[in-house]
Amino acid sequence: MRGTKTSFARMFQPGETGAYSIKRVEIPLIQRDYAQGRDERDVNTIRADFLGVLIEALVRDEAVDLDFVYGEIGDGTLRPLDGQQRLTTLFLIHWYIAARTDRLHDAAAVLRFEYATRASAELFCRELVKPEHSPGEDFSTPKRWITDQAWYLHAWRHDPTIQSMLNMLDAVHERITAEKIDLDSAWERLVDESTPAVSFYLLPIDDMPSGEELYIKMNSRGKPLTDFENFKARLEKLFHETLPKDDFDAIIHKLDGVWSDVLWSFHGGDHLIDDEFLRYLEFIIEISEWRDNVIPEGTLLERAERAFDVGNPNAASHVAFLTHAFDTWVGVDDVRAAFEEHFVDLAGSSAASQTGRVPLDTTNLNLFAGCLELYGKRTGNRRLFSLAETLMLFAVLIHRQYATREIAVRLRILRNLVDGADDEVRLERMGDLIPSVEQLIRDGDLTTIRGFNPDRVQDELDKIALIETYPELERAVHSLEDHPLLRGRIFAFDLDPESLQSRATAFPDVVAPEHWPILTGALLAKGDYGYPRTAGRAVQLGTGDPKQSARWRGVFSNRGRGRNQALRAALASLLDDVAADGGEDVGQSLQRITDEFVVQARSTRRFTWRAYLVTYPEMREGETGVYYGEYLQQTGQWRHSMCMLRTPDLSGSGRYRDPYLWAMYRVSGLSSGVETLWFSGYEFQPRWLVLSASGAGIRVVPDGFELAPPADAALSRRFRDICTQHGATSDTHLPVAQIDLEGELVDTEDRVARGAALLKALVAAGL
Repeated sequence: MRGTKTSFARMFQPGETGAYSIKRVEIPLIQRDYAQGRDERDVNTIRADFLGVLIEALVRDEAVDLDFVYGEIGDGTLRPLDGQQRLTTLFLIHWYIAARTDRLHDAAAVLRFEYATRASAELFCRELVKPEHSPGEDFSTPKRWITDQAWYLHAWRHDPTIQSMLNMLDAVHERITAEKIDLDSAWERLVDESTPAVSFYLLPIDDMPSGEELYIKMNSRGKPLTDFENFKARLEKLFHETLPKDDFDAIIHKLDGVWSDVLWSFHGGDHLIDDEFLRYLEFIIEISEWRDNVIPEGTLLERAERAFDVGNPNAASHVAFLTHAFDTWVGVDDVRAAFEEHFVDLAGSSAASQTGRVPLDTTNLNLFAGCLELYGKRTGNRRLFSLAETLMLFAVLIHRQYATREIAVRLRILRNLVDGADDEVRLERMGDLIPSVEQLIRDGDLTTIRGFNPDRVQDELDKIALIETYPELERAVHSLEDHPLLRGRIFAFDLDPESLQSRATAFPDVVAPEHWPILTGALLAKGDYGYPRTAGRAVQLGTGDPKQSARWRGVFSNRGRGRNQALRAALASLLDDVAADGGEDVGQSLQRITDEFVVQARSTRRFTWRAYLVTYPEMREGETGVYYGEYLQQTGQWRHSMCMLRTPDLSGSGRYRDPYLWAMYRVSGLSSGVETLWFSGYEFQPRWLVLSASGAGIRVVPDGFELAPPADAALSRRFRDICTQHGATSDTHLPVAQIDLEGELVDTEDRVARGAALLKALVAAGL
């Protein structure tokens, strides 16, 4: 049924709505409270804007059209399902002008307006319009006058609809008074039969099973005024001021039409899509702000004004993007399938290189649905819909907007740049990243993009050059990129066409979690593969803990190919050895590599820090693979002062092991006899292995062991005798034989074995 154009006063005239005769308006029980009069910041802004439009129409010839009002009409009663707020505001304006011009008796036919939401609101409306309750000489402001009347009930102070009506009446009074509007002329403009000041289209609904069903379909109009409704009203005003009429009409009808239909599939089970609308609009506005290279700040309404206002030179392109961001999903029966054309979840990453799709680390492969559910939400400072996901969704929208070529390759490049890059894809960089993503997706150009990690960008350029020359290596490159420990970055591999394929084949088996405990030693046998952390005070190595995969990701991808030569050499040698063994039993290959290194260290009597860590798996038991200590970056040597961490750093209450002391204790075979071997504090603080029975101590120093005899004289003599038997040169020092290699002293005898033997003898002697 087509709507009938009418006005608030005219719809009460017989025959105005065709076959229907309206004698009164009743706001049905399923509707929310009247909210346009709420005393809230956002609502105050909306109210001021809306009243400004209505009041201006009372003094000018140009009428205001308030779009459609939907409702059921039966027994002469209109029960609006959409338009309640507008009708209530019009009712209050009609009452105010009629009351102030002593027309309440004559206007009774157009003031038959009731609220069925609450009995108190219904009674208030009935009392308000009674002619005998016309304002007298004591009228100051509507709210003050009404609340002073005998018919005003004390309990009405707690009815939100009544209080909102009173606030709206005060706002009407203030606006009309400030603009010195002639009330008699204003009344004539309101009730003019041919060109009323304010009109709308009344659409009776008689072909739905029930008004309640339509009510749910129309976005659940029965709750307090939502943020989206506030925002939508401001958006409509902005677009009315900035867009040509045809464009404005198209967008407004889409908001209530096909765009709502698109979002309806994602209501989350509550039959509401206001929040989903608002989150997607926030995404679009934030993209617009980043395109303008401005910092998002203020309320979403204020941000929308800056983005879409006619004063913004980019407003037209922002509106175009908003329109596309919604239009692109209209008519798409399965939005998830549209994303699955490009992406696969991490569970399918092993076969992704064969399908051309890109594995994506996301909670919802349907990025559109994820955005509707999570955009703008945070846990602490962490965005639940991450900046990386934001960039990927933006990339898909740009592709759909411009039908870009080679989209699989370009999305893969973008994934490689953003995946696992939370420390690089940061809020302050988004002003550069957004135009860079658009440039990448539209024309594939990487040479001038900004904001991304330059090592990653160079890696992408290097891989592109390799594949262009050796296209048969594309699958090998992609399979490495898709591995969860690399996540797009293959810095750890030389882009050598002769060896890349075999190394790519061996890598997944070598780094399988079940091999991590031995891999930590085998890779260290090949070289010092770790990378420095915390201003050189710490080094990150691999870990045997299957819950700490991020540590291996850091090892393989922390530094670009120009700064990780030791890692690449170590990994290449390891993979080549495993490949040469045929790859039948990777665990045995890794053990062989480890054993051969240990044999060489013992035969040459060169016990470097690497030799100790490879020889003794106890020294690699730290959950995080992080070691603090006296590490010399110039030579790559440790001065036998190490802290093996189970936490990422030394701060807080984190405890750690001294790997030398821990290995000595474990190798000794003792199960008791020493105090706790957990330590805390800075790495340069002394760490003592304390004997439980005597209180004597042993600690590791660069040239051997420092000794602390017991306080008891008899025990002290026993302690000294045993230590002397094991090579002590004084009561406080037991040296370990060393040799100078390139300016660094290296043990020529196994200090862990010597320390374990000493410890075992001391405990056996009752110390």
